Amino acid sequence: MSSGIGLVLSIAKDALAAQQYGIYVTSHNIANVNTPGYSKQTAVFEAKKPAPFGGVLLGRGVDTTEIVRASDQIIENRVMQQKSSLYCYKEMENYMLAMEGLFNETSDTSLSTMLGEFWNLWHDISNDPSGTAERIALYEHSLLISQQFKSVDSDLLQLNTDLTNAVKAGVGRVNEITAAIANLNNEIAGLEIDASANDLRDQRNVLASELAEYIDMKIFEQSNGAFTIVSAKGVVLVNGNDGYDIELDGSSVKWQGSGGNKVDITNNISNGKLGGWLDMRDEIVAKYKQDLTELASEFIWAVNKQHSQGVGLTTFSSATGTYSASAPGAVVTTFASGLDYYDKISGGTFEVWVYDSTDTLANGGGTTVTVTGVTTLNDIATAITALDPDISASVNADGKLAITTTNNHTFAFSDDTSNVLAALGINTFFRGSTAGGMGVNDVIGSDKDYIAAARIDSDATSSGYGTFAAGDNTNALAIVDLQYTSVSISEWSYDRINGNTEGTSTATIEEYYHSLVGSLGIKGSSISRSRAFNEVMVNELNTMRESISSVSLDEEMTQLMQYQHAYAAAAKLISVSDEMLHTLLGVK
Repeated sequence: MSSGIGLVLSIAKDALAAQQYGIYVTSHNIANVNTPGYSKQTAVFEAKKPAPFGGVLLGRGVDTTEIVRASDQIIENRVMQQKSSLYCYKEMENYMLAMEGLFNETSDTSLSTMLGEFWNLWHDISNDPSGTAERIALYEHSLLISQQFKSVDSDLLQLNTDLTNAVKAGVGRVNEITAAIANLNNEIAGLEIDASANDLRDQRNVLASELAEYIDMKIFEQSNGAFTIVSAKGVVLVNGNDGYDIELDGSSVKWQGSGGNKVDITNNISNGKLGGWLDMRDEIVAKYKQDLTELASEFIWAVNKQHSQGVGLTTFSSATGTYSASAPGAVVTTFASGLDYYDKISGGTFEVWVYDSTDTLANGGGTTVTVTGVTTLNDIATAITALDPDISASVNADGKLAITTTNNHTFAFSDDTSNVLAALGINTFFRGSTAGGMGVNDVIGSDKDYIAAARIDSDATSSGYGTFAAGDNTNALAIVDLQYTSVSISEWSYDRINGNTEGTSTATIEEYYHSLVGSLGIKGSSISRSRAFNEVMVNELNTMRESISSVSLDEEMTQLMQYQHAYAAAAKLISVSDEMLHTLLGVK
């Protein structure tokens, strides 16, 4: 009889212990109800193997076999993968908003507004070619439009720098996370010899989830519970208790192997914050910065080409080009010459008009300089010097064509079919050839009379041959017409993976700019839609995860009451057994 009472006491003791485990686990769940990434845990009970007693098999109570966490790693991985896409588009959306703000199309200082005003001011000059106020207004506005081009270009360059700095910080955080995951792998593998390290697994998943915010990756679980994490280009970020760093080398992201070898993975990072930053820097910002420069370059060229055909209110006593030839002995139509606009020069001629101190043609008429497919800058200087004893040309130390006169002689130009004057920066309106290097020719800054609104009469049969009038607006009207003239402008497509492609757009200057800004808006809207879609997907997957892993206080309180009642019942068993034992001992 006493052995039977002992069995009851043993069962009661195990029952008390089991319910205590249950209460411990429930308490742990309640305590972590607001802990990010925590997965609900449950104590698993199992009936003990029965034992023979008095000819029958009697149960021996309960064992607590394990404490399991409610988690589905497949769903966890899907959440991480979707988060990687979401954070890619989130970062891109943020930078797109900043980028759209740089162009500021709703402002009076937008390039669109300023381009329109530029043509209007040339129209004002065409109405009053000798007007001082009109010339000053055009000059001042041209300074502003040059500054606006430079400002947007500088802001885009700064955005590029900011993105590189963001990548650098992101790379550092990735390395911190992978090192922490490797340490947790080591702890988990050591602890799970006898039991499941549930809380450490949750901590590791939280870190892995944050890692997915930075870089696209895949997770593989080893037999010992450790994670192997593989990222772009198949490089291993974590393998067991080993973490592998990535680094920013210049503008490239490189993976460092255990042997010290480095692998460039820049163009293989497609998602996460790093992917978004790299896409913004190397594709979107780079494209629009280049397109802006193409626009500025063509705008400068179109105005300069026409301006170089005209004449201001006064002729030149000296002139120096604004563009340098790094190799004055090279053919001007070739890249080797070093001229910014070498590709715009073609075979042709231009007229040089030399005037004496009384503004009379010194040589009876315009003198032609010929440019061919073998002409060098030195050749052009020699040809100009040969035109008249009182004019000479040379190439200065900066590689620029410099023209001077003696005996109070002056000179002017007309009828350039070779485009060489504009390519050399002689008698031009703007200087520079890029958005960042654009400015107004210093010659015009020093004297607004050099704004070339007129044209020299080059008709040899005309009574005004070789002259120009203060009221002549021929060249000003030609520049106004540029507003409606379609030109061929390069338009770029940047792709980190497949490379960059140069296309061509045929449009007016303003049409090209409107297309540029319009495409920027379309790109921004597309990114916002992708962000919204991925946000919905992440929320849905998180809902699935929460339905499996989250702690419900209602459920836990119900479970707690069940454990409490079971504990009380087990305690009652001990009390009853004690009474039975006392009764047995009282029998005489």
